[in-house]
Amino acid sequence: MRDHRRTHGLARLIDRFPALTLTTLIGHAGLSYEQGKYWESFWAELAMEREQEFENLLRTKLTSLLRKFKLCEFPEISNQQYVQTMAVHAGVPVHCLNDLVDVIEQHISLGREPSGAAVFEWLTQPGLEYRMNHLDVPVRNFLQFGGEAAVDIVDRIIEFAEYAREHPEVANDLDLDTSTTGLPSVMLEALIDRFEERPFGSSTAESGRVGRSRRPVIAYSRSDDQVVVEVPFPDRGSEFPWLVSFDGDSTEVYAERGWGLSEGEVHPPTRVRVPHRVREVVLRHDASEAHHRISLVDKDNPLLLFDHNGKPISRHLALPRGEVIGVHPATASLVDGHSGAPVSFTAEAVPAGWRDWRARVYDLAAVDSVRLRRDHLLGPVQQVRRVGAARLDLADPVEGVFTRSGLLVYSERPAVTLPVTGAEPVAWRVRVRRSGTTDWLADDEWESDTELTELDPFDGLAPGLLGMFDIVISGPLGQDIRHSMFMVEGLSVEHDSIFRIPTPDGLSPAATALEIAPPLALDRAFVEFPSAQRDSEFRVSAGQTVERLVLRPPHIEFRVDDIGAAARWRTVAPVLTVDDLTEHLIVAVRVPGDVEVDIALSDSVGRIRQTEEPQVNRDNLFQVSSRTFADTARSLRTATLLARIDTPDGRTTQVTVARVQPRLLCSGIRLDGGVLVFEGTDSDDLAAFVWPETAPWRPPTQVEIVEGKARLPAEFADAGPLTVQVFVDDPWAVITAPSRPDDTAYHVPQHGWLQDSDPARTELAKFLAGAGNPPVSGSALAEVWSAYANCYSDSSLSPLVRGGLLRVLGADPRSSLEALERSALPQAQLPALLIRTGLVDKDFSSYFRLGKHANPWLGCLIDIADLPNVVLQSAEESAEALRADLATHGGPALVELLSGKLREVYTGYFERNTIGMHRMAPEQIAALRDACEIVPGALLDPDTRRAAMFEAFARRLDWQSDPASHAMTTHSAALTTPLRRASPWVYDVVKARSDALTGVDTSEFPWMLMSMQSLLFAVVARLRARSLMSHPVFTAPMRQCWARLAELCPGLVAADLLIADALASYVLHHDVINKIGDHR
Repeated sequence: MRDHRRTHGLARLIDRFPALTLTTLIGHAGLSYEQGKYWESFWAELAMEREQEFENLLRTKLTSLLRKFKLCEFPEISNQQYVQTMAVHAGVPVHCLNDLVDVIEQHISLGREPSGAAVFEWLTQPGLEYRMNHLDVPVRNFLQFGGEAAVDIVDRIIEFAEYAREHPEVANDLDLDTSTTGLPSVMLEALIDRFEERPFGSSTAESGRVGRSRRPVIAYSRSDDQVVVEVPFPDRGSEFPWLVSFDGDSTEVYAERGWGLSEGEVHPPTRVRVPHRVREVVLRHDASEAHHRISLVDKDNPLLLFDHNGKPISRHLALPRGEVIGVHPATASLVDGHSGAPVSFTAEAVPAGWRDWRARVYDLAAVDSVRLRRDHLLGPVQQVRRVGAARLDLADPVEGVFTRSGLLVYSERPAVTLPVTGAEPVAWRVRVRRSGTTDWLADDEWESDTELTELDPFDGLAPGLLGMFDIVISGPLGQDIRHSMFMVEGLSVEHDSIFRIPTPDGLSPAATALEIAPPLALDRAFVEFPSAQRDSEFRVSAGQTVERLVLRPPHIEFRVDDIGAAARWRTVAPVLTVDDLTEHLIVAVRVPGDVEVDIALSDSVGRIRQTEEPQVNRDNLFQVSSRTFADTARSLRTATLLARIDTPDGRTTQVTVARVQPRLLCSGIRLDGGVLVFEGTDSDDLAAFVWPETAPWRPPTQVEIVEGKARLPAEFADAGPLTVQVFVDDPWAVITAPSRPDDTAYHVPQHGWLQDSDPARTELAKFLAGAGNPPVSGSALAEVWSAYANCYSDSSLSPLVRGGLLRVLGADPRSSLEALERSALPQAQLPALLIRTGLVDKDFSSYFRLGKHANPWLGCLIDIADLPNVVLQSAEESAEALRADLATHGGPALVELLSGKLREVYTGYFERNTIGMHRMAPEQIAALRDACEIVPGALLDPDTRRAAMFEAFARRLDWQSDPASHAMTTHSAALTTPLRRASPWVYDVVKARSDALTGVDTSEFPWMLMSMQSLLFAVVARLRARSLMSHPVFTAPMRQCWARLAELCPGLVAADLLIADALASYVLHHDVINKIGDHR
């Protein structure tokens, strides 16, 4: 090489040996690179004097060498960062490997999914990128830009780490090499050394390893066209609900127990609809100490991708070359990542509740990469699986057979198809093991041929596969496939009918014959299903191994729901009124098999009066709009909606989908001892929800009505007055209980109060019944909030009760605020509640932090209060996490305000031009607000604040006609001077809103003062909370008018309180937020 250099020069040397040059440069980055010392060690390895001319030439030639061998140039990496570019191609430098293994170890020890994609999702969760700070720059770049190759490397590290944990003698295993592990030899050697010195998992053993349990995931239901979160069954405390928060709007969810399963076993998840487009879903289960945070809509790339079955696709994995479901704003489109041409889609729907969004089924067979285009903005490119990648093809699952945790069951082995080879054969490794183990049952290496090669991944294993198996197909980096499936090889079932139909007793009787090939055996060959039984358990055995499976013959389901509401499938017909039919209801029927269906309306004697051809969707889903039957039903008064089903044998089956009649399920309810007596009932499928009025925090209890009577639970005897609401029940469906009773509910008087296992809750119930004092313990604060919020909907509660609840909430403002976050009260009520209770001008700081928040708005108030203490006293990582949460939930504008920058505060409020909107139609105002809310943003993002302004504008006349409007104007005059004295800087911010109204006649348009008054009251309150203002004192009339504004315009008041809190924090502590981390 030296001779060639002397003869032909440096440039010709590189041109003569391009592959050798590039391999040397990249290889050195992987072996010997340390920050800032790449070139020094490079020349030392070559045993040559450092030559600046040669070094500069190598830098100059790097881009052309990458292009020559079709390697990525990574333009995202800062310009002229040659070494970082080479380091990404090198993967993980050996000296950086320990930090990456530590991150993987911590990730798995906390019970998270042991996969490369899961590690990437956690490390790169939007707004929480600080988690990568303790990784070296080459590792960060590799994880960020390495694509699927990086995911595969992390997957292979995890597989080897788990193998090494089960086989401590791994260093002596001569079969371990690149071909068996898929890891480069230098990385493999470094991992072996690491695990010899420090076994995988040992560093987390002292702190305790969290058991791996099912985690919540976002999915898409194609049959119901809705985005759902799959809520797992908790590890313990299943009698307590999950608190599920959708950007602060919380609901309590009781996880459904799987059929025949007990606590401790793996249960199927409970699906909960994501009601609208949200940035984040937070799930919290205090009884099991579980807390999950799922990032959903990213404002910079508002795109959710799911496979053809509705399972989520990680943004770090290549997309399947076929059908995918893209959920994104209606004005956006998925385009080819190279040409920019729109990608064709074959179907489109509006996800339930996601107004102005679309769910489209895209065909990616002819594209290599995609990205989202919205207006003039382009999202990041996501690669499609290569044409030359392997493929795993599954057979159809066994109809009507499931594992007890709800998984599909397969009776035939899948097939692996290897792609056609190019000039050189490509080696593929196909391995199979039982899930939860590390030893491979089958481990074979195959080479692709000049034609497609199809093979059995279980090749070499005897017939009779039974249980859960992992299949791993490894090839070139970035093309690995990992899949788990439940096998019962040779199982076949034959149902005696195409479907079961609803009957008064449940479902029509059915029978199923089962057969299986040896060596597997069944505990029975024939299963009968009486009307009252939907499922049955059977067992399959292979020697000493026994698997319990669930058999569920196909049956008909239907639903009648509001458009955009959660899909509630049932087998008992609901009762509708004619007015219900005029609403936007979906009437849908799901029928298994090869059938034809129409929807008909019959009169009281069974004559068909109207027939409609339904729209046919995926999964044999037939649906029509209820409005099409409204006029006919109005003329009949009493009618029945029917699904008429034609089967191939020429028969027609009629199924009642809904009964149309005046809604009067009973005429009265009284209490006879421990039994509720219902008068005037005329149906066999009735049940009732019962609310104890002395415990308004309790969800309703469901009781079955039999022959007009229902026995109360023992705890409801002498438990005070009850509220009872009758409804049509369904034995095979989970009826979602309403949060509050409707106008058909009855009040049932009874003395006493509800007894509870918690003495504080019993004390509170007794106090609400008027027989005791408010609780002194803080363990029932969340229940106190529910009771206080209920005060304003129950005028019968005395001022004495309200006053007692206020004293409890005011005793410890921080604990009360944290308890409010744990409640399921609607987000829109929270600003008014803080104002009415007087907590709005209290200090929220504390030296003790409970952890992650479920409500972003309350969480920001708590984090701002804790910011000075955390920065001065906590570990660097805690401070970074707090700053990231404030930036993620509050937005960049909140961080700027906390640092004293006011640029973002001068937007999103009423100013003189707003008056021009006064004569716009309400529909136009709603459209402007909707446009701001299409992609949800942080709390102080410009679009979020503009949406709050349009919300306030829409309620302007309600506010103007309210006596609180005039009172607030009077009170504002009393607050202005004290504010100017306390903080001229903050006063100027409020004055800017007043100055923006110059030229507006506020006597004619008093509503124009809303945004100025909102901020004025907010800053006075938050300055008082920090003892920066001693006067004036907020009087009860001041709170009442401000709370009324918050009830009408919760978005405006919430945003202004957050702005005010940031301003007050800066006045007292100055720029404390920029003392964290990289900003220190």
